[in-house]
Amino acid sequence: MSRYLLILLTALLVFGGCQSMESEVVEVLPQNNDTEAAILSVIHDLFQGMEARDSTRIGFTLHPEALFVSVDLTQGMAKTKRTERRYFISALGQPGLPFIERIHDAVVQYSGEFAEVWAPYEFYVGDSLSHCGHDAFQLVREDQTWRILGITYSYTACP
Repeated sequence: MSRYLLILLTALLVFGGCQSMESEVVEVLPQNNDTEAAILSVIHDLFQGMEARDSTRIGFTLHPEALFVSVDLTQGMAKTKRTERRYFISALGQPGLPFIERIHDAVVQYSGEFAEVWAPYEFYVGDSLSHCGHDAFQLVREDQTWRILGITYSYTACP
């Protein structure tokens, strides 16, 4: 009987302590809700603009202060490169074969007007697989519209 009482008291302390901090705890939001869909929709719009090589469409998805950091892992050590918004748009908006990026198993997290998405990806130039890696998107919502604030992405050889 004393073991049962000890377990019960421990559970009450743990759960009771959590309830006293309710105002500080961020609610775990259900997956596949409207907010998550809106966040992923912006990323999908970016990818559609990249495939079409449409700099205007790409620009609509990006926050004016957007920054991009690539992490090259192909040589066995991390080599980083930072790119500003205007150069990112210019590079992706040039005529040529479509840039096709496919993410999967995306993890979306958000709190209020800030969100992030983490996902592995494959990147194709036309029909040819170029490289793989992971994307980390940061987004911000202003005037009820989500925009990409930054992307940090790794690239590696594909398995």
